[in-house]
Amino acid sequence: MRKVIMWDMVSVDGFFEAPGHDISWFVFEDELAAYIGETQREGDTLLFGRVTYEMMASYWPAAEGDIATYMNGAEKYVFSRSLTRADWHNTTLVSGDAVAEVERLKALDGGTIFIFGSADFAAGLVERGLVDEYRLGINPVLLGGGVPLFKSLPKRTTLKLTHARPLKSGVVILHYQPQPEA
Repeated sequence: MRKVIMWDMVSVDGFFEAPGHDISWFVFEDELAAYIGETQREGDTLLFGRVTYEMMASYWPAAEGDIATYMNGAEKYVFSRSLTRADWHNTTLVSGDAVAEVERLKALDGGTIFIFGSADFAAGLVERGLVDEYRLGINPVLLGGGVPLFKSLPKRTTLKLTHARPLKSGVVILHYQPQPEA
């Protein structure tokens, strides 16, 4: 069974976007690029909601470098009821049952499945227990508002810290695994 990992940059006060889809506050530097290079090799599939997909698809096809090569080459799925096409290379548009499709993808052979951004889409997967790990890059900033990474969750979920990596920039990368209910 393939693993689904939700990986997001987040402010200390829990937002993954400032108002207006602003992500200019993300701290990106050499140590973070190295971490991404180390960990992206385990994944071969990316999942996006519509808004994140549109932002990613407008940036990565023209970008260069190792991360761009990975992003452009990975198999991608965009989950949307409003999009009629998905033109970014190697992208499949899914307008049906997202939970059923992710369950199907998890059952296939392959590498790790990553979700980037896409809080609304991911919320349904979190609720159904389909996220196997949360990777958060906590950025040293308080935004005071924006889009929270975790909106209203239906229940408490206990997480186990499995990895912590502070970077010289002040970003702290945390890996958490959901724990079964006692």
